[in-house]
Amino acid sequence: MDNWSRDKDKDKDSTAAAMQELGDSAFALFQQEKYAEAVDCYRRAVDMARAAGDDLQLAVFLIYLGLSRFEAGQELSICIEHLEEAKALAIKSDSAAVLCNAKMVLAEIYRDTGSTPKAIAEFLDAFEIGTHLNDADCKELSLTNLGRLYLDRGWSEQALACYRHLLDSPDELDNRAAVMGSLGLCMAELGQFEEAINAYRTAYLEAELEGDLSSMSICVGSEGNVLFEMESYDRALVCYEKALALAVSSGDESRRGAWLGNIGTTLIKLARLEEALAKLEEAEAIARTMDDVHSRAAHLDSIGDCLTARGDLDEAKKRYEEALSLSRSIEDRLGQRIYLTSLGRVYQRLGQMQPAFDYLGQAVDIFDEQRATICADDLKTSFANRGEDLYKDVVDLCLSMGKRVEALEFIGRAKSRALLDLLSNSPIDLSALADDGDESLRRLIDKEKELRAQIDHLERVIWQGPTGQESTSRGATYSGEDTKQVYAEWRNTVNQLKRSHPNYASLVSAQTLDFNALKELWSKEGGVLSDNTCLIELYTTEDYLISMAIWAGAEEPAVSIISDASQREMLDIDIETFLEMSTTEGWEVPKGLSKRIYSALLEEVLKSAPETVDRLIIAPHGKLFHLPFAALHDEDGYLCEKFVLSYVPSLTLITVLAGGRDNQQNLPDQPPEGARDRYLISAISDYSATRKNGLVLSNTLRSSAGLDDLNYTLEEAKSIKQLSESRGQGKETRLLTNEEVKEVFPDLFGEYPVVHFAGHAVFNDIEPMASGLVLSDGTILTAASILERRALKTRCGRLLVLSACQTGVNKVTAGGEVLGLARALIYAGMPNLILTLWEVADRSTSDLMRGFHEHWQSEEDSIASALRAVQVEAIKAGMPLHAWAPFIHFGID
Repeated sequence: MDNWSRDKDKDKDSTAAAMQELGDSAFALFQQEKYAEAVDCYRRAVDMARAAGDDLQLAVFLIYLGLSRFEAGQELSICIEHLEEAKALAIKSDSAAVLCNAKMVLAEIYRDTGSTPKAIAEFLDAFEIGTHLNDADCKELSLTNLGRLYLDRGWSEQALACYRHLLDSPDELDNRAAVMGSLGLCMAELGQFEEAINAYRTAYLEAELEGDLSSMSICVGSEGNVLFEMESYDRALVCYEKALALAVSSGDESRRGAWLGNIGTTLIKLARLEEALAKLEEAEAIARTMDDVHSRAAHLDSIGDCLTARGDLDEAKKRYEEALSLSRSIEDRLGQRIYLTSLGRVYQRLGQMQPAFDYLGQAVDIFDEQRATICADDLKTSFANRGEDLYKDVVDLCLSMGKRVEALEFIGRAKSRALLDLLSNSPIDLSALADDGDESLRRLIDKEKELRAQIDHLERVIWQGPTGQESTSRGATYSGEDTKQVYAEWRNTVNQLKRSHPNYASLVSAQTLDFNALKELWSKEGGVLSDNTCLIELYTTEDYLISMAIWAGAEEPAVSIISDASQREMLDIDIETFLEMSTTEGWEVPKGLSKRIYSALLEEVLKSAPETVDRLIIAPHGKLFHLPFAALHDEDGYLCEKFVLSYVPSLTLITVLAGGRDNQQNLPDQPPEGARDRYLISAISDYSATRKNGLVLSNTLRSSAGLDDLNYTLEEAKSIKQLSESRGQGKETRLLTNEEVKEVFPDLFGEYPVVHFAGHAVFNDIEPMASGLVLSDGTILTAASILERRALKTRCGRLLVLSACQTGVNKVTAGGEVLGLARALIYAGMPNLILTLWEVADRSTSDLMRGFHEHWQSEEDSIASALRAVQVEAIKAGMPLHAWAPFIHFGID
C-alpha cells in the first residue's frame, strides 16, 4: 500500500472516531434531558457524516437530531424532515435495523402530536421489520403502541389482536401484567365482561408476584371499570378504593387521579353527589396539572353527569362541551362518542330537541364507524349490545319530534348488523390457512383442532322425555351449560385464525337501508317487492314497543307506540301466556288472547295500509321472534287467513336475500324458473344408536335414555319423493335415511335447490350456536359448525325445509342480533327456510309437510303462500293452533 492510501485510511479512521465521540457526547446530553445542547451536538455530527459520505451513520444521527428537536419543542416539520431523510438513507444503505428505528421514532412523534393514522402506519411498518429481524423489543413496542392507538380510535378488535399476539409470542415480555390488563380493556369495550375480569385478575396475580404496585393498581381498578359497566356499583367502588391506595403507595400520581375520578363516577350512581363532585374536581385538577388531556376530558364528562344528577343542566352542558372540545383536539373518537351522547341527553332534558338530535346522531355515526372496524361475528354482536341504550335514546327522540322516517332508519341500523355484515362478505374458510412455518399460527391451528375435538365430543343431546321406542314429537331438551366455556374459547381461537386469512382484511361493514332505499324495493325497475307487500318493523326496549309499517307509495311509515308501563306489562303477560298455551299440546289458545296481541302489535299500523296489501314481511325484535304471527286474530280471522306472512331478521336483509336469489338463478347448469322438483330429502326415524350406551354431554352429565324413534319421518319423506316422481322428476330426487344422512348429507347439500330434513332438532338457549339438527347417532350438525367450519354450503339453494322442532327458535341479544340455527342456514346460502317455533307432533307434521310441497310444486304458489295455504286448510279442518301455527317462513320468496 502506498503512502497516499495509508494517509487516506488514517483520515477515515480519524473522522470516524471524531463522529463517534461527537455522537456519544450528543447522546449523553439527550439522556440528561439537555435537548437544546443535544441538538447543537447532533447538528455537527450530521454535518460531519454528510461530509464523510457515510450514509448509514448520517441516518443514525438524523434520527436522534429529529428526536432531540422534538423534545426541545422545535418546529415539528423540521423534525419530520430529518426522520424522513433518515428512512431514505437507511433504505439506500440496505439497513433494516436503522430503518426500523427511524420508523419507530417517527411513529412516536406522530402519536404524541395526535396524527394517529400516520402513527399507526409507521408502527405497522416497524412491526413488520422487527418481525423480519426477530427483534423482540421492536415487536413488543410496536404492538403495545398499536394496541393503545387502536383503542383510542375505538378499534377494539384490532387492539385485541395486538395484545393477543404479544401474549402468544414465545418472547419474554417486559410487562406481561400490563399487556394482560390492556387485553382486559379490549374485552370490556367489546362487551365481553366476564373475559375481561378474568384477564384483569390474571394480570393482577402476575404483577403481585413481581411486586409491581402500579400494575396491581391498574388491574384492580380496571376490574372495577368492568363491574361498573355491569352496574355492580358497590363492588366497583371497593375495587377503585383498593386501586387508589395502591396508586398512592407507588407514587403514581396519574393513576391516583384516574381512580379518584372513577370513585366519583361510582358515587354518582350511588346518589352520593356531594362526595362525588369533590372527588371528580380533585381528579380533574390532577389531570390539568399533568397536562393529561384524555383524562381531563373524561373527568369533565363525569362532572357534567354529577351536575346533571343535581339538576344543574346549564353547567353540565358547559362541562360536556369542554370535554368534547378536548377529545377532538387529540382525535379521541371513543371519547367523542361518549361526550356527544352526554350532550345529546342534556339538551333533550333542556327541551332543545334539534341540538339533542344532532349530537345523538353524531354519536350513533361514531358508534357505527367503530362497529364497522370489528370483523369477528361474535365480537361485533357483543359490541352492538353496548349501543342498545344509545339507539333507544335516538329512536325515542325521533318519535318525540315526529321524525318517523329517521326513527325507522335508526331502528334498521340498530338491528342484526352482525348478520348483515356476515352475509355481505366472502366466507372465511379456516381450512385454507396453510402452515407456513409461523410458530404462533401453528399453535393456533393445533389449539383450534383440539377445541373442535372437544366440541365434537360435547355435541350430544340429552333427551328428557318419556323413554320407550316411539316418539310423538320431534325434539329434544338440551342442557348446554357445560359447553359454554369450551365454545367461548373455541370462538376466540377461530377469530384469531380468521385474522390470518387472506379474506379477513377485505371484510366490509354492510350499509343498512335508509328510507329512500326502502321505498326503492317497490320500484318498477329493479324492485324486489310487489305492490301488495307491506313491511313491518318491530322494535322493543324496556321503555316502549314500536310497530312501524311501510308499503308501496308510502311517504312515511305508519307508527304505533306502546310506552305506558301498565300496557307494556299487560302485553308481556299476554305474549307469555300465548306462548305457554300454544306450545303445550292439548291446550287451545283463546281467540280473545290472539286478538289482544294483534291489536297491540299490528292493528294501528295496518289500518291505513292499502286494501290491496295481502302480504306481510315482518322483522321482529327480542321475544317477538318467538311469536307465530300467523296465529294472531283480527276479529275476522287468523292473520294467515288474510295475509301471506314471512319473517326476516332485519328489513335491510331483504336486499341481501334478493341478491343471493338473483345470483343463484344466474349460475350455470341451474334449472329454469319453475323447476321445483330437484329435491334432497333426508329422514331419520331410527335413533336406537343413542340408546345403546346412553349419550355423553360432558364428563359430569350423561343420559341413559337416549333419543326416541320417530314413526312418521320416513312416511313423510317417501310421500314427498312420490309427489316429485308423480310430476316426472323422480330422477332429480334423492332420498337419504338414518345413518346415510350423516355420511353424505353435508356433501350433497349444495347440489340441490330444495332440501328437506325430517328428524330431531335441538335448541340450546345457553349456547345458541350449539343448536342444530340431531343425526342418528346423536351427534349434532350445529349452527357453529355451519358458520365457522362451513359444514353446509350451497350456491344453488332456494329452499330448506326443517321438519323438526324448534328450528326457528333463536336467541336474540340485547343489541338485536339473531343467534341460532336460522342465522347459520341463511349464511350457508339458503335464502328461504321453513322452520318451527316449538315441538311439533310427528303425525300432523308429516301431513302438513306433504300439503306444503303439493301447493308449492303446483307452481301457483310462492314458498310463503304455499305455507299459508296449508295452514288455512288446517284451520278449516279444525286442527288445533298448536299443530299448524309453529311453522314459519324465513325469507322473501
